[in-house]
Amino acid sequence: MNKFKFLVLVIIYTISKVNAQQTIFNVPSATVTEKNIIFLQHESQFRPWNPDSFWLGTHYSAIGIGYNTELDATLFNVGAPNTHNITLGIGFKSALPIKKLDEIFKGRELKFTVGSEVLVSLVGNGVGNWTYYHFSGRLPKINTRLTGGISVGSKQVFGNENVSFIAGLEQPITNKFAIIGDWYSGTDHYAGYLILGISYKLPQNTNLYLGFQIPNDNMVGQTGFVVEISKLIPLKKTS
Repeated sequence: MNKFKFLVLVIIYTISKVNAQQTIFNVPSATVTEKNIIFLQHESQFRPWNPDSFWLGTHYSAIGIGYNTELDATLFNVGAPNTHNITLGIGFKSALPIKKLDEIFKGRELKFTVGSEVLVSLVGNGVGNWTYYHFSGRLPKINTRLTGGISVGSKQVFGNENVSFIAGLEQPITNKFAIIGDWYSGTDHYAGYLILGISYKLPQNTNLYLGFQIPNDNMVGQTGFVVEISKLIPLKKTS
């Protein structure tokens, strides 16, 4: 076996072992926190240069309860300048394997993902909701996971009531490194960005994500960087 064939086999073997995260950047992924595991993640979106410098933080947490489901709590819109829209979201996400189709298209990991959060404003903007659903699956041989679906959200997170198309891409390169990206359609809400970047698996169940965001329109916001770090914490030792 020559070196080129060996390299191809190594890449194909390691591609299947890349761990995804609970969101790609801002679009929820098809990965669900496993039972008795806590997931924690901080995201910073920022533009350090003038004019229009900003920082926006989002804090995600989840606990796996089994049955392809996790319970979520998310703190949205902590920022500088002040967003005047800090919100706590409480809800769930379920990613359900589509077994019938998987029997036909073997190895494609086809899933239907649905999630919802009750949005409670911490600054007096009332109560709302964010609900999303999408389908996803992997392409043959290269194992790219493609995601597409719908997000319906209220002003407590998005600034306006809106319905958006959501899309995502996750391309494993090695067992630690992947190219990722996601997108919300629309120009009338805060999430209307294309974000492209990478993920890298660090030791001790920790992952790092680096990206660059491009708004759909100047009315949405500004270009800037996205940095995320996440960690998985077992509640108890598993056998």
